[in-house]
Amino acid sequence: MTHCITHACGHEQAHYIPGSTSEKARKTRWLTTTKCRACFVADRKAEDAAAGALDDAAVAHLCLAPLVGSERQVGWAASIRAKRLARMVQAAGGGDPDPACAAVGDARWWIDHRDLSDADLLTKARAAAPAHIPAGDGAARHAA
Repeated sequence: MTHCITHACGHEQAHYIPGSTSEKARKTRWLTTTKCRACFVADRKAEDAAAGALDDAAVAHLCLAPLVGSERQVGWAASIRAKRLARMVQAAGGGDPDPACAAVGDARWWIDHRDLSDADLLTKARAAAPAHIPAGDGAARHAA
């Protein structure tokens, strides 16, 4: 049976709530303490945008290779790269990560390697980076 629930955000939303009478009552009480689907999604997008902005700010000083790929690949890879490099900058105490990571501009590469550990990502980046990029501890900073 479908129930119209007024959520904590003030919006009403229809929910199908199966189960026994007590289970339905418990679920109905819980749903009144949550946000509706639209508000939940909007909040999640805002949180993701704020986190993305922080990641972008953390890597803004790096000289990153332009990403190459389809429009969707570039958008997705840009967020992956910013998140991973921001985490590496933080782990390095604010210093630059290995320049090989900044030199990888293939969007698909970032997408394909998004789940690697930082150590494995560095190894793969050193193998994929152009030959003129020295692998190191981040001491070789950005190009002038």
